[in-house]
Order: sequence, then C-alpha cells, then structure tokens
Amino acid sequence: MAQLSPAQRTAGTARILMTAGALFAAEAVFRGSVARTLLSTALLALGAGLLFFAKRAD
Repeated sequence: MAQLSPAQRTAGTARILMTAGALFAAEAVFRGSVARTLLSTALLALGAGLLFFAKRAD
C-alpha cells in the first residue's frame, strides 16, 4: 500500500469534514434550527480551510 503524504491525509480529513458539515447543514435547515445551521457552517468552513491549506502544501 502506498504511503500518503501529510497533505493528502489532511485533504482526506477535510473532505470528510465537509461531507459531514453538508449533511449536518441539510438536517439543520430541514428542522429549522438556527444554532445547528451556524454550527454546520463553521464545520464546513473548517473543512474548506483544511482543504485549502492541503492543496497549497502540494
């Protein structure tokens, strides 16, 4: 099995966070919860930031 670079591992983590954030956001909007929507937006932003820095590291 090939070894992944730290940037590739970070990008994988970022994709997982963004997927979880998107699912969490959809659930929050469906239920109409403002607090959950804000929290899911923060999760999406964290994932996007990690993905951005992972892409720059390569």
